[in-house]
Amino acid sequence: MNPVSCIHLRVSELLSALVLAAALAPVPSFAADVECLVEGVTNPEILKNIEATLSIIREQDRDDLTPARIEQLHERAPLEIQKAVEPFGYYHPAIDASLTSAKKDKFRARYAIALGEPVRVRDVNVSATGQGKDMPPFPRLAAEFPLKAGDVLDQRLYDRRKASFASVAADSGFLDANFTVGVIRIHRDENLADIHVVFDTGPRYRFGEVTFDSTSVDDRVLRSYLTFKKGDPFRYDRLLAFQAGLGGAPYFSKVEAVARRDLAVGNEVPVHVTFSTRRPRRYEVGVGYGTDTGPRLLLGVEFRRLNRAGHRYSGRINVSEVELSLNAEYVIPSLYPDTHAYSVAALAAHLDPDAYTTDRFAIGPTRSQPRFGWLESITLSYEYEDFTVGSDDGITNLIIGGITYRLKRADDDIAPTRGHSVNLGLRGADQALLSSQSFLSFTATGKWIHTLTDRLRVLLRVDGGATSTPAFRELPPTVRFFAGGDNSVRGYDYESLGPLDDEGHVIGGHLLLTSSAEIQVRLKGKFGLAGFYDAGNAFAHVDQGIVEQGVGSGLRWQSPVGPIRLDLAYALRHDDWRVHFTMGPDL
Repeated sequence: MNPVSCIHLRVSELLSALVLAAALAPVPSFAADVECLVEGVTNPEILKNIEATLSIIREQDRDDLTPARIEQLHERAPLEIQKAVEPFGYYHPAIDASLTSAKKDKFRARYAIALGEPVRVRDVNVSATGQGKDMPPFPRLAAEFPLKAGDVLDQRLYDRRKASFASVAADSGFLDANFTVGVIRIHRDENLADIHVVFDTGPRYRFGEVTFDSTSVDDRVLRSYLTFKKGDPFRYDRLLAFQAGLGGAPYFSKVEAVARRDLAVGNEVPVHVTFSTRRPRRYEVGVGYGTDTGPRLLLGVEFRRLNRAGHRYSGRINVSEVELSLNAEYVIPSLYPDTHAYSVAALAAHLDPDAYTTDRFAIGPTRSQPRFGWLESITLSYEYEDFTVGSDDGITNLIIGGITYRLKRADDDIAPTRGHSVNLGLRGADQALLSSQSFLSFTATGKWIHTLTDRLRVLLRVDGGATSTPAFRELPPTVRFFAGGDNSVRGYDYESLGPLDDEGHVIGGHLLLTSSAEIQVRLKGKFGLAGFYDAGNAFAHVDQGIVEQGVGSGLRWQSPVGPIRLDLAYALRHDDWRVHFTMGPDL
């Protein structure tokens, strides 16, 4: 046989094999559709659980659904329905299941359900044992068990209360806690159930030694973030707060604080902390746009670790239509057992919004420390300004002392679903203490975020302030109050609202009060819509001035650095429209 005929034979054999395989292969089934109806159940929670449990509903949108598969799922449905209603106390449902087909690929599954009489609780016996049995809140959790004799057996309430026992025990240092008894005995023939729960707290553990992986930062700096002392009752919330505090420090990209239950000595649990260290230097170049500032450019540098004591330095240059500034800050962290940190900051800026122009220089130290759950900062600074505000101009040299308190609680720093923040500040200067003017100023800002549904979120904001001074017109603009702009009253230009001088120029006020209410609706993906109402102004006196109002709507996009907002706002009293564009975290 020559080579050509050999090749021809092999091709013929291959074709024969393909024909045979095609003949023996099963004929593919055609895709089918099924419509599912669940009837007879009026309780929305029970109905939702049935629909989530039924396999035939979960698979009804599949492209490869076949008649044979639909029949299999239909046969399984009664048992799935029974399992779905049992947690609500219904153990004897009557289920009328039918599957009909008008066409070979169109099916209708119908399930008519009569729940019947529910199982009711006959006897409840719940108790706590162990070292913590008499410690709050264990006696209350046992005494106020949510299921009582005569109640319909709702296993969700049973499971939630058991979870509460376990959660409280873990948070209170009872790391060996367990349920020695946890049963529901159901008497189907009598439609009755008996509940018996015994929760043993075991011994209470305490915090032991805290150790750190070898790092380039002194352990005394790391220990300054401790939220507990050795010997304190062990609590997971304190451990997580310690981990979060270290995670917020600029030195590390990742922090993990682990309670080493396996290394406990007696009732003391040691804690070991591991780190992933950030690069010691960070450079930043940013461009952006805001309707308050116009196009802007940011150049920044941060030296995160200058030495083992954790000293750090940062500097920034900001360039925009209304600002040219240079900021620098040197931070000296606290060393355990101290909790305070020191910093020295300097600022040189030229500010030129529509309402005023000022050349400003400021320098001074700040002492910061946690206090009562807030961050307290005490400042002393020298501030020079050469300014023009309307028909006012002047040069001031002020020695300003101040104190601020900041509080922030949120479930997420970038995209919180709920949380709040509060900033309170008091600052002032006195001519008797080397200042060219005297004043005392108080400011307060509050923000609140709450999620109403999976797609609906509410944001509220209030800003207030008051300044007392014998010579208001001689104060620089950075001490006066102005309103209007992206983060004030939308619909108005940046800092365009406030009392006027005789020539009609905005010169700022002694008082500030602005507020905002916004509701956001999440759309598909990371997009959303918002509607808002803003109101407020800066005032010369309590009984003077007009409350300006702005309303509008906008588009939201959740970026990795926080929401980007595009708003169209209408100034009610001035019949004017304005576009606002901002970005950054809501809190």
